[in-house]
Amino acid sequence: MTFAEKVESHAARRLEIPPNRTPAQEIARYKDFLKVEQHRVHLLHKRGSSGLEVCQARAKVLDVLLRSIVTAIERNLAAEKSAVPKYSLVALGGYGRGELNPFSDIDILFLHETDQVTAGRAKPALKALAEGVLYVLWDCGLKVGHVVRSAEDCVAEANSNMQSKTALIEARLVTGDATLFKKMRDLVLAKAVRGHEKEYIQARIEDQATRRAKHGGSATMQEPNIKNGCGGLRDYQNLLWMAWFKDRNSNLQELENQQFISSAERRQLESAYDYLLKVRSELHYQSKRAVDVLPKSLQPHIATALGYRDPSPSRRIEAFMGDVYKHMRNIYLITRTLEQRLALLPEPKRIPSIKDLWKRRREKSEEIILDGFKILDGQIYNGPRSFKEQPRRLMRAFLHAQSRGLRFDPDLVQSIRNSLHLVNREFMEDTHVRETFLEILNQRGNVAPALRAMHEVGFLGKYLPEFGKLTCLVQHEFYHQYTADEHTLVCIGKLDQVWESQTPPYSNYAKIFQQLERPYTLYLALLLHDAGKALDTGKHADVGGQLALNVAKRLDLDGSTTHSLRLIIENHLSMAQISQRRDLEDATIIKTFATQIQSKENLDMLTLHTFADSMGTSDQLWNGFKDSLLLSLYDKAAKILTGSTEFIAAQQTHLAVLRDEVTNMLPPTFAPDEIEAHFDTLPARYFQIRSAREIVSEIIMAHRFMHLQLVEEDKALEPVVTWHNEPDRGYTAVQICTWDRAGLFAKIAGSLTAAGLNILSGQVFTRTDGIVLDTFYVTDAKTGALPKKEEKELFEKILGQVLTGEIDLRALIAKIKPGKALYKSVEGDTLPTVITFDNHTAEKRTIIDLETEDRVGLLYVVSQAFIDLGLDLALAKIVTEKGAAIDSFYVRYVKGWKIETAAQKAEVEARLRQAISSLG
Repeated sequence: MTFAEKVESHAARRLEIPPNRTPAQEIARYKDFLKVEQHRVHLLHKRGSSGLEVCQARAKVLDVLLRSIVTAIERNLAAEKSAVPKYSLVALGGYGRGELNPFSDIDILFLHETDQVTAGRAKPALKALAEGVLYVLWDCGLKVGHVVRSAEDCVAEANSNMQSKTALIEARLVTGDATLFKKMRDLVLAKAVRGHEKEYIQARIEDQATRRAKHGGSATMQEPNIKNGCGGLRDYQNLLWMAWFKDRNSNLQELENQQFISSAERRQLESAYDYLLKVRSELHYQSKRAVDVLPKSLQPHIATALGYRDPSPSRRIEAFMGDVYKHMRNIYLITRTLEQRLALLPEPKRIPSIKDLWKRRREKSEEIILDGFKILDGQIYNGPRSFKEQPRRLMRAFLHAQSRGLRFDPDLVQSIRNSLHLVNREFMEDTHVRETFLEILNQRGNVAPALRAMHEVGFLGKYLPEFGKLTCLVQHEFYHQYTADEHTLVCIGKLDQVWESQTPPYSNYAKIFQQLERPYTLYLALLLHDAGKALDTGKHADVGGQLALNVAKRLDLDGSTTHSLRLIIENHLSMAQISQRRDLEDATIIKTFATQIQSKENLDMLTLHTFADSMGTSDQLWNGFKDSLLLSLYDKAAKILTGSTEFIAAQQTHLAVLRDEVTNMLPPTFAPDEIEAHFDTLPARYFQIRSAREIVSEIIMAHRFMHLQLVEEDKALEPVVTWHNEPDRGYTAVQICTWDRAGLFAKIAGSLTAAGLNILSGQVFTRTDGIVLDTFYVTDAKTGALPKKEEKELFEKILGQVLTGEIDLRALIAKIKPGKALYKSVEGDTLPTVITFDNHTAEKRTIIDLETEDRVGLLYVVSQAFIDLGLDLALAKIVTEKGAAIDSFYVRYVKGWKIETAAQKAEVEARLRQAISSLG
């Protein structure tokens, strides 16, 4: 017995209600039926039935339920001697296609004759029918979208709304009058479809572009939208809708019969659509509601449910998401090609240059034969001379398209795919092919489209297997939003944007890019920078450097270029880490970095690489502050690498000018010795990062603090606190002036936490006379907004009590309820805590780098641990991104030693881990 027969048999036994009862009185009966049948559908899914079969099964269950309810209502109307109206109950949307995932909404149309509604009010019989059906469905817990319309109403709605028109062309009769349903379909076809094809397709194309952009513009997002994302279910459905409007092709088999797609492409599309339906069904079951985004937290659970068995959650995710990406990528690439073959896409809209106009006019006026290819109307076609005869043309096709701004004809795309077997060892070692490839990489500002086109047809991964292994590779780092291959191509696109850019942040790097002598080296470095991730054998940057040597040998690069290529790849993370997590006013750090990078050209390439890599990871994580840090590191390192000593004199001049400016800004009542004391007792770094206005503010704070010591003895222990709201930067700066004492940083950090404030960053400065000037940049911990007056007052109260020993700070912090964690764990895993020690970067201190999940009181317990260990904290660089704390602390033992021995490091790491785990 088939599933449908089982449902019908069950309905015959269970859904027949007594003559004197209405459906509204038999809700329990309908609920029991749905419970059994929904369980049967779930079992069908769990047993491995196809995604389409499961969705069709749920649609069948609802068909049977609706027909039973309607039959009972009709019988009751007849018993009451009410005329049953002429109507059709019609399924729309996914229900109309007969495809319903487990928790998808049900869309239905009550189609009626025009005379059944007067002045917007349905006649009693029609009203009883519609309400009788809807109330039962709602009481059964189903989500129902419904409309009540005549055939003429349907036409009017179809002509005013593209979505409604789509729903009506795939509408399906569930029960009722078939003649009325046919009348509606015929009217819609005659008055809303014929003659409206172009406008519908244009609207669909525009909607598709908007939808894809909204959901990331890539088929390989870390958390893809299975329904609406690039390569999702909607792309597949959209294609069939447009094909139907274009040529009345209603399915893939018809498209294959007319040779719009190959048999292999049809099978890939059908397999992908079925697989995504299955994934969406499991996503619904796991979430117990209708959702479309596949979150990281559910990916391992869904993978297990769908039969992926690796015991490691990360390996399960890689296998499962690799299949998801493969299928979404197939839908995206094949449907895009089909749109072109069906002539659905409009001409690209852009303002042409004079050169473009001349080229376009020439190309439109005549067909050009070039290197065995035909060029006509801005498109490149496969000529009669095959790739088999001349394999080098495979690479040259992309150079011709790149240099002339041509689009690929779909048949040429297919021909390249069919010729990938020609990319063998001989091809990869061919000098002419190599030269063509390097020329493609040398066209700065225009490389990404060529490389993306290569990747989409599978050519790039064949020619560069090191890159090919990144295809659909899941990246487990929380801050990556793309697969490894997509991230790489996005990075290259970001680098292209730098060329001739007029708007920041890209324009900040345009001059560096324009002066670059060998752009192909930088593009190749970007192309290979994450290649080491595919091998999963250690630090991917080091592994990538080794792989780059293999590529350089195949491409016959000279020794200097090979050295630069490897250096950039092996150090591609260092510049972001140093600029954001190191003290850029420490000359030792700058000199060490410059020595490591070796040349100005390497520095230029690494700076551009760092910017492109950061933007390609997630442009939402980049901001003006990080931009200024990167450029500051670039400027300082460039002066060393070019042998300039101007910056030393410039620093001395800067300090003298700053001193004069501060003196002029202060009230004349300030004694010169107060100003001298401030300038003589603080490190050079202070004056590099403080403006004159900020220095004036802190001299006044120090003056106020000293006044308390000398005049108001009862307030001698009170700190001076000032607040500066910075709404444009999204934080408030709180400055504290007090006497230095053991554990002061921890006490301030803890007091801020106890007052409900989140610390974004902190700066610690201590004058040699013992006066401390600390600055913290904070926000409201719950909302992320600027702190309110109450929070500021609470902090000052708590800090005063903490400094006088009147309050237990740890107990106070423990009472704070943590907000919603930003870091999204996988299968309950937390972000691993990583602690590293750097004794090379800073001359006199050990830098402890800490990465862990952010939580309430983290900075307090860490700084308290330093006190317990006898460590002096000089500088904290604090970064919080997506719920992860990425912090660096400059410390040394109070007697001046670095943390150097293995035993010392083990003790510090153990104490820090204990402190962090105490937070829960």
